Amino acid sequence: MENVEEAPGDETQLDFGIAYPVGYLVAAFRSRTDAERVRDDLLKGGYESADCILQSSAEVSAAATRNLEDHTGWLARLGTSADALQLQLDAANQGATFLRILAPSDSDVARAMNVVRRVPFELAHRYQRFAIEDMKLSKT
Repeated sequence: MENVEEAPGDETQLDFGIAYPVGYLVAAFRSRTDAERVRDDLLKGGYESADCILQSSAEVSAAATRNLEDHTGWLARLGTSADALQLQLDAANQGATFLRILAPSDSDVARAMNVVRRVPFELAHRYQRFAIEDMKLSKT
């Protein structure tokens, strides 16, 4: 896979052991070109490269598989984290390219989603403290 940036530091929080990046959008695109276009547009709009991380399907598939296999207890399955992770795994297994976008506030989410919606996308999940919002269905 060509030059995919690794996520810097350890910003990913855990929800009962399952990856849960509070304050981020995770968007999946069928086309790597579309994901790169969205990232480029976000960077042109003022985002820092560390706030807009491109991830390959192989990376996301490996991480999601590991998370789901390692955390099978009932506590880990509470809420929607495992469901969202399964959707991301399914998209990754179909070859999607992912973008993890820092968007801690409602206005950041609206701004980022305006750019994401410029191209076809498979899914977009907003990770909030106690909820994962499906942005494909949201009006935000």
